[in-house]
Amino acid sequence: MSDKFKFAFRVAVSLTFAYLFPMAMGWSNPSTAATTVMLIASTGSRRESLAKGTLRVLGTLLGGFIGLVLVGMFAQDRMLYLLVVSLVVTVVFYIRSAYLNDPTLFMLTGVTTLMMYHGGDAQGAFLYGIERIYMTVFGVVVYTLIGIFLFPPRVEQNLHQMADALAAVQKGLFDAICQPPESLSSETVSHMADKSQAAEFQTDKSRSTDTERIVSDAGSGSAPQTQTHISPEADKNASHTDLMALTQAMFAAQKAFDTRYQTLNADCSEISAYKTEWDGAQALFSQITDLLAMAARQHPRAGGHPEHYIRDFSARCEEITALFASLPEAWESKEVYPLVALEPIECDGDVLKQASHLYRGEAITLNYLLGQLQEKLCQLRTCISSIDSVTGGLGLDLPTPAATPDFRWWDAENAKTSIKVLLTYWLAAAFWINFNPPGGYNVVIYSALLVSLLSYMPIHPVLLLILFTLGFAFSVPSYVFILPQLTIGSELAVFIFLYTFIGFYLLKGPVTIFFLLGMFTIGINNTMVYNFNITITIVTMFYLITFTVILSHYLPFTSRPEALMLIFRERFFRHCYRLFRLMQKPKLTIRDRILRRWHRVTMQATLGKMKVWSQKVPTKSFPDIDQQDMAAFIAACEVFQHHLLMLDRGKSKLSDNEIVLNAQKKHRDQILPAVAKSLMAAPEKRDPPPHESEDLRQDYHELEHRLDQYFEHIVLEKHSSKDIAGFYFFLNLKKNLFESLMLCKRAHDQVPWSALRMTRF
Repeated sequence: MSDKFKFAFRVAVSLTFAYLFPMAMGWSNPSTAATTVMLIASTGSRRESLAKGTLRVLGTLLGGFIGLVLVGMFAQDRMLYLLVVSLVVTVVFYIRSAYLNDPTLFMLTGVTTLMMYHGGDAQGAFLYGIERIYMTVFGVVVYTLIGIFLFPPRVEQNLHQMADALAAVQKGLFDAICQPPESLSSETVSHMADKSQAAEFQTDKSRSTDTERIVSDAGSGSAPQTQTHISPEADKNASHTDLMALTQAMFAAQKAFDTRYQTLNADCSEISAYKTEWDGAQALFSQITDLLAMAARQHPRAGGHPEHYIRDFSARCEEITALFASLPEAWESKEVYPLVALEPIECDGDVLKQASHLYRGEAITLNYLLGQLQEKLCQLRTCISSIDSVTGGLGLDLPTPAATPDFRWWDAENAKTSIKVLLTYWLAAAFWINFNPPGGYNVVIYSALLVSLLSYMPIHPVLLLILFTLGFAFSVPSYVFILPQLTIGSELAVFIFLYTFIGFYLLKGPVTIFFLLGMFTIGINNTMVYNFNITITIVTMFYLITFTVILSHYLPFTSRPEALMLIFRERFFRHCYRLFRLMQKPKLTIRDRILRRWHRVTMQATLGKMKVWSQKVPTKSFPDIDQQDMAAFIAACEVFQHHLLMLDRGKSKLSDNEIVLNAQKKHRDQILPAVAKSLMAAPEKRDPPPHESEDLRQDYHELEHRLDQYFEHIVLEKHSSKDIAGFYFFLNLKKNLFESLMLCKRAHDQVPWSALRMTRF
């Protein structure tokens, strides 16, 4: 049974029990518990725990308390009540959007607050609210318990598999870095990118790529075979594209592992038993990814291949490859692997004495990276072998993973979603007050709820209408031909189970709600009153809600993919530009540090949104837009962002390096900020000016001469070898960043951004 089957089965059992148990006990409103199960399953994660269930119950009780207080204070004044509730739920749903963990916690708070109002009837409102709270809590408890005990996921095994996949990609990238450029061919490139993402890494659109084969070849230690003769320039492009493909695959594997681990870290007892070791393993994997991303570049750039300036380069590479290969075995070991003292990696001093500054920077940086990679892999092997080991005892200090915030404030789309919720609430409320539509106040509740859930999701709103119509087409024949024939509870249970299972097996995410709404239109209860007029009335109510959600897709803020891509592209480079400006300051104030953190977080979040929405741009409506060019631009932005973050972290560690500080004061970098600023505005023409890139590269070609002049005024004897090496390390970071930014600019200029400003009609 697949994970999708198990998840759909768990949800179907939960929703069936949430319906039938209250009916068997004679409780009213069983649909409230079933709706709670549906919402949690559609918007929450697939793993359940008692911690999550407890927080959801607390969120429900908090929402019920707020709702009852508001009802008690403003039930006699309907307009004042609507005003206060609209502001409260707007704030709650904004917090829900900003919360980076389980969003159902705040979602249930907002939903329960909305449901406390008895359609404007103050009489019996308190008992009505208590009943809604009780049934919502019951739904939370049912879903939590069934999720824990039915098909519990094998968490550690899943993490082992993801860690092995990440290590395999890292090993593949390291092997590609160590290979001389001439061993890479166009035949190698033809197997580089996964078929579903080939456009991300192609420079020649006539060639197809396959990442999985390259990773497999590199992971097994076999060098790709050259079958055709190619020119040096094509060979150079093949090497560059190969590293791009593997670097992108490594980023994806690292992100998947980090996301999965962070999701399970807080409430998983299997991980908590060895939390220190798991934290260390996650941090070491992340550090290895950073080291490989810095080393992954096209050879040669400033000098020759590493084998020319690193002593016994082949032997050192074999040692590191062996460490990568030993990681899968370490997971199964019952004893802790001891730390092994390997031979240090050294540069050839005679070669570096006669080399240029850029050559030295590249050599010293790679020497440092290989030494760090060697050390981190030894620590990682020891760390993961201690997980579930019987001997225990690491004997080393493990790094801790970077702290991840629980909230992401000041996100523009979250703020826009809150405004959409507020306006939708009042639009639905005005329609309810003036026209008294079918369903009454429920139109207001579900309109505000669904807009908050579906705002800025990469789903065309027409799909929601189609899904609801399919659910309606499935439920109405059941209402007419099946339900009247059911006489015992087990038959009804089978019907509810199958309906729910089909919805969650075929669909995923919040869109499943619209299919399952069909089941709620038939009003399942202990005493069924078969009146087709009632069903049509309920269906009409949900159609009104669906049209409200569709309207919110365009107003007051558009969610069209082409418009969002222009917004995200400008926002991404705007925050990059401001990060460059902050990096040039010798000392940062408290305000500057806060701004730097905000720019970093927003830049990373924007790139994630850009990656999702770029795949949704309708190429049929915009024939000038090529999805392959768009995907290549996103891939280049991801590599550029990683190098920018590496430079930002590296600059913090070199803040007391006098050589670096003096160089920044005397030679203020104007190129990187200028390029980032130019990318904020889309060009009107497809092709950039032919001289622009050459002029920028010429500035960096003159860097060697400027470095000679700079070092003429520095007495190196006054500085430690660590400071000198730190300067060359910083120089190489800047060079890597420039190369990635120019790659990003070339990919950017291949996309006709002005075409996205045109209307579809």
